[in-house]
Amino acid sequence: MIPYKTYGELFSIGPFHVQTWGTMVAIGFLVGLLIVTLEVRRRKLNLDHVYALALSLFIGGVLGARIGWILTEAPNGMSFFDYFNIWNGGMISFGGLIGGLMLMGAYAYYKKIKILEYLDVFAIGIPLGMAIGRVGCYLIGDHLGKGTVMPWAILHYGQLTHPVILYEIMLLLGIFALMLFLKDRRLPEGSLFATYLFSYSLGRFVIDFARVEQTYFGLTIAQHACIALLIISGVWIMRRRH
Repeated sequence: MIPYKTYGELFSIGPFHVQTWGTMVAIGFLVGLLIVTLEVRRRKLNLDHVYALALSLFIGGVLGARIGWILTEAPNGMSFFDYFNIWNGGMISFGGLIGGLMLMGAYAYYKKIKILEYLDVFAIGIPLGMAIGRVGCYLIGDHLGKGTVMPWAILHYGQLTHPVILYEIMLLLGIFALMLFLKDRRLPEGSLFATYLFSYSLGRFVIDFARVEQTYFGLTIAQHACIALLIISGVWIMRRRH
């Protein structure tokens, strides 16, 4: 069994409280942006566009993740103002991904820039940033796994369960390593980002079988999203290759 303890709050100074999850998400975003910035400078792309796209990703990601949670997991009886209390948790990763991409696409359309070459650069930083953010999920005890007697089980809310967040962190670190390996290969524009989408969707689809979530037609909402992204990214990769 893996020793496990949750940390909902890092520290507080008077009425000011620093939450573990929010801190790790912020660190993940900044580290991912640093990786992207270094690669952009190496490829001699426009840094101003990168920062604008990163801001679009952040704002769209927060909005998409919150809206996704409200539509699928929000408890009954919430007041109108509760919908805006994102510091108390309640975010969906796939909603954040979709929201962030939509706002990035809107910016690229408005500025008339080639979004694919920038998406390829973001594909290098996003997996590492997500992995760091998922550390925050692990530290606050978020996302319950199904019961297991495997030696790597964690004692989660009184029962031995699959450490599904650790599975996802390992998946994201593996994708980050894959992106580093592929980034200097001569690939068609957009292929690197499509590979990231395909890899994450495939891994997340498998991991969710060990997660305790409400299912629809035998699959979680995330798994249904994974199927859609697997089809889109798979077709994308094949079309770019040919």
